[in-house]
Amino acid sequence: MTTDLALLTTAAAQWDAAAKDMESVQKTYNSQVRNVGIDDQWQGVARTFAQLANTRTYEQYTAAATEARAIASLLRDAHAQFVDLRGKLKAAVAEAAEKDMKIDDNGKATWTKRNDPGVKNDPDAATAIPKAEAAWTERIADFVQQFDDADQGVKLALAAATQDSDPNDGIDHGFNAKAEGDIEVVEGRRQAELATKLNSTGHLNDKEMAEMRRLFRDNGKNKEFSQTLLNTLGSANTIKFTNKMNDLAYFDDKKHKDDYLSLEKGMAVSLATGTRAPDFKGQDGKPLKYGSAAYTKAYQDWLKSPDARFYNHWREDLRKTGIDQYKLKAATEKTNVIAMGHDQKVRGYQGLLTLMQQGGSYSPQFLADVTDDMVAAEKKDKNLWDLHGTFEGKNDGWFANDPVDAALGIMSRDPDTATAYLDPGAGGKDAQHRNNERLNYFLHDRDWDVTNTTKWNGNIEHRAGDTEDKDSRVGLGAALEAAATGREPGSPVGKPGPHSEGQARVMQDTIATLDLEKGGQKIHPNLQQPVGHALVDYVADTHEISKGRIGEFGRSAGKTDIWSDNGRSHITVPPDSLIRVMRGAAENDSIFAQLYEAERFYGAEALVKAAKEPGVGRENWAVPIQDTAGALGTLNAIGADKYLDQRDDKAQWANDMSKHAYHVGGTPITMIPIVGDEAQRVLDEATYAWAKDVISEADLIAQKKLDANRAAGIDGTNELIDSWAKERKIPAKIQTNEEWQENPALANLKMAAGQESAVRRNNALDALGRH
Repeated sequence: MTTDLALLTTAAAQWDAAAKDMESVQKTYNSQVRNVGIDDQWQGVARTFAQLANTRTYEQYTAAATEARAIASLLRDAHAQFVDLRGKLKAAVAEAAEKDMKIDDNGKATWTKRNDPGVKNDPDAATAIPKAEAAWTERIADFVQQFDDADQGVKLALAAATQDSDPNDGIDHGFNAKAEGDIEVVEGRRQAELATKLNSTGHLNDKEMAEMRRLFRDNGKNKEFSQTLLNTLGSANTIKFTNKMNDLAYFDDKKHKDDYLSLEKGMAVSLATGTRAPDFKGQDGKPLKYGSAAYTKAYQDWLKSPDARFYNHWREDLRKTGIDQYKLKAATEKTNVIAMGHDQKVRGYQGLLTLMQQGGSYSPQFLADVTDDMVAAEKKDKNLWDLHGTFEGKNDGWFANDPVDAALGIMSRDPDTATAYLDPGAGGKDAQHRNNERLNYFLHDRDWDVTNTTKWNGNIEHRAGDTEDKDSRVGLGAALEAAATGREPGSPVGKPGPHSEGQARVMQDTIATLDLEKGGQKIHPNLQQPVGHALVDYVADTHEISKGRIGEFGRSAGKTDIWSDNGRSHITVPPDSLIRVMRGAAENDSIFAQLYEAERFYGAEALVKAAKEPGVGRENWAVPIQDTAGALGTLNAIGADKYLDQRDDKAQWANDMSKHAYHVGGTPITMIPIVGDEAQRVLDEATYAWAKDVISEADLIAQKKLDANRAAGIDGTNELIDSWAKERKIPAKIQTNEEWQENPALANLKMAAGQESAVRRNNALDALGRH
C-alpha cells in the first residue's frame, strides 16, 4: 500500500533510453566493424565466418532494443494495473471505515461498535456482526488476490520478454527479438500452451492447474488475453479443450470434476470476451439497440474494419470446425444401444454450445451469428446433430446434443436479445407480414428429432427412425418467454406489461403459428409452461380479446398486426386462436391455475377501478363486471374441456386443481400479476374454490344439459362481486316492506354477469370443438 509505484515508470523510461542506446551503438558497430567484414578486399574462409558473426552481433543489437522496449511497455502496463488496483483497495478500506469496519494489516475486518450498549442488547448481533465482518474480510481478500494475480502476470511477462528468442543461433543467453510488451498477450499465449498440453496429455500437474485458474481469473474479461488465447488455439482446439474437460470431469477424473468445470467456465468467459462486438453508438452518443436498422448498419460497417479481423476469422473457421466431428466420451459411454453408436462422434457446434452454457455475457451479435450459422448447417442436413443415447435431465443434460436449442436457452438470459432475434418484424410480403422467419422456423418447420433409435429383428439390431429427447424445445421455450415478456424465464410477473412492439410481435406470431390449422390445443409439453407464463403477462390483452368486440384488438377475426399506443404495444389475435392456445398451455395444471388466477386478479383490479357511481343504467359497474365474468367463463370452458379430457380419476384431478388456488398457497404470488391494495383485499375476501365452477360446467356439458343462456360455474364470479361490493360498502341486502332481501342492484349485476359468462363459455366451447 505504501510502495512508490512511480519507480516502475521511472524504470520504464530508463529501459526506453537503453533501447535507444542499443540502436546508437548498433549504428556505430555497423559502420566501423560490420562493414569491414563485408568489404570486398577481404576474401576467404575467415571473411565468411566474420560475416556470420558480425550479422549475428548486429541482430543482437536489434533484439536488445526490442527486448528493452518490451520491458519498458510491460513496466508501464504493470504500473497502470497496480495503481488501479491500489485505488480500488483504498476505496474499499475507506468505505469499510464509513461503515464502522476497521481493516487491520492482515486484511481482517472488525466492527468498531461491538461494545455499544445498543448492540449488546440486540439479540441478532451475535450472528449479524460476525457475518458482516466475514463479508468485508472476504471483499478485502478478493482485492489482495487481484493484486497477487496481477503480480504473477507481470512476473510471467517479464520472464518471457527476457527469453532467448533463438537458442540455436550459437549465442548463449541472447536477447529476445520477439519480446512482447503486452502482459495480457503473453498470458494468453501461456494459457494456450497449457490448454494444448492438457488437450494432448489429459493431465497437468498441480502447479500448472493453479496457473490456468489464475490466468482465467485474472484475465477472463480482458479482450487482448481472450483473443490471443482463442486465436492461438483456433476454434478446433477450443472445442477439443471443452470435450477434454468434460471427459475428465464426468468420466476419467470425477474427483476433480469441479476443477475441470471451472476451467471450462473460464474458457467460456474468454470466449464471450474475445467475440464481443463493439457497443455501437448513434450520433447522439446513445447505445444502438441490437436488432435495429442503425445497429445492423453499424455492425456491417464494423465487419469491414481491421478491428473485426479476429471476429471474422474465428466465425469463418467455426463454420467449418462446427460441423466437423470430434471424440467425446459421453457420446460413446452414454449410448442406449447394444450394437451401434459406440464409436460415434459429436459435432463441433455441440461441443461449443456445451462450453457456452457454462458462461454468459455473450454479445447479442455473436449469439445470433452462431445460431444462424448452425441453422444454416442443419437446413442442409436435418440429421446433423443426431446421436444414439439420451442427453437429458439433471445428470446428462449438460451436453448440448441439440446446440440450436442450447443457443436459444442462452439467449433467454438476455430478454432484449431474445426479442430482437425472434421478432418476426413488420413489413414482410407473406400473409403474416414477416421479414424474419426465425420464430416460424423454430415453432413450425424445424426437425427436433435429434435422438437416433434402433429396433430388433430377431437377434439383430437395426436402425430405426429418430425421435426427440425429453429436453427438446426447453431452450426455445425459455427464449419465447423472455422475448415476449422482456423478463427472464420464470421471473416474477409484476404488473402486466407494458410490452414493446417487438415483444408483442413475438407473442402475436407465437399464437398464430401454434394455432396453424387450428392446432393450438396441442402444444408441446416443454412449451406449455413458457407460453403460459407469457399469456399471464398479457392478461390485459387476453381480457380484451376474449370479448370479440369492435376496437383496436379486432373482432372475431382478429388482426394480422399488433397495435401500439403511447409506447405500449398489444396483440390482436383472433379470440378463437387465443382460446385454443390457452387450452394448449393449460394442459399443464399449474399453468391453468396461473391463467385463472391472473384473470381473477386482473378482473378484481378492473372492478375496484370502476367509477364510484354506477351510472344511469349501471353501465359504470356492469361493464367491468360482465367483462370479468365473461373472461372467467372462457376459462371455465377451457378448464371443463381439460377436465373432460381426463382419462384418469376426475375427482383426484379436481382435488389437485383446488390445491393450485392462490388463496391456499398453490400458485406462487410471484407468478400472478401485481394489483393494488384495494383489489388485493377483494381477492383475499373471495376464497371460493374456483375449480368447483369448472367442474359444474363440465358436468353439465357431459350430461348435455348446458343452458345456453346461463352459466353453471358462476359462484366464484358472484363471490368476487360480493367481495367488491363489500369493499365499496354497497349493502348486500336492503329492507323492503319490513323484509330483508338481496340488493336488487347487485342481483341484476350478477344476472348480467351470468349471462355474459355463458356467452363467452359457449364461444370458447365452439372454439375448442365441444359444441
